[in-house]
Amino acid sequence: MGEAVHHGKCLCGAVTYRARGLADIWYCHCTQCRALTGHYLAACRTTHDRLDVDGDVVWARHSGTSEHARCAACGSLLFWTNRQTDTISVLPGSLDSTQGIAERGHIYLSERGGYYAISDGLPQFATYPDEGLSA
Repeated sequence: MGEAVHHGKCLCGAVTYRARGLADIWYCHCTQCRALTGHYLAACRTTHDRLDVDGDVVWARHSGTSEHARCAACGSLLFWTNRQTDTISVLPGSLDSTQGIAERGHIYLSERGGYYAISDGLPQFATYPDEGLSA
């Protein structure tokens, strides 16, 4: 049996993509992610070579080595990456289905906005887990 393949798209459908081997959904509550999305960010990761994108995306740096990609037509936020790694994060809200991708936990709770509670029972970490996101 091969690696799981997930399909996704932006709001207007101008960008479509296929991601292989997506791992675990993590919720990031850091200041950067909250400013980027208006709330906390949900993301699941794979490697750049396992993501195929059709359509025009616009990449923008938002801090240091981090950048995000949006659809050039509708502005939907689709991907996030740190240029120092070979991984890329896909925002699961843009996936046609998240079947087979587990929710793993919350990171950077030390920077969480004070206007919401977290009561889903998932593990919570003040910053980045010592054991990484495969924890």
